[in-house]
Amino acid sequence: MRLRRKAAIGVLALVVSVAVIPGFAATLGGITSKQLGAGKAVVAACDTNGFTVTYTTSAGSVTAVNLGGIADPGCEGGQLSLTLANASGGVVVSGGPQTVPTDAGTVDNAMTVSVASTPAATVTAIHVTVTGP
Repeated sequence: MRLRRKAAIGVLALVVSVAVIPGFAATLGGITSKQLGAGKAVVAACDTNGFTVTYTTSAGSVTAVNLGGIADPGCEGGQLSLTLANASGGVVVSGGPQTVPTDAGTVDNAMTVSVASTPAATVTAIHVTVTGP
């Protein structure tokens, strides 16, 4: 009798959990136009021809990255971040985010992003992203 009672309680607990768990998931809500969801879409670049890049160095180490040719007004007000990488693609140092300057003109912008002092010999690539504006 005790075994049947324990089995009945176990079955009841299983039925309740199966009924309740989907209820919890149903309360998560759907994706609306103001929420992040999965899918694919074309993301337009704020600058179609790339940036110019030079480095400020001190005693053989990179201390800042100088970027030019930043599209005006396309990238103005965006948040620029960069990563310097080594030959294996590993991150050496990162800089930003920093706001791309805004102005009244249409001449491409330039900006300098400071980074922690890093031996220049380890830097073989740069990855730049602009989020926004």
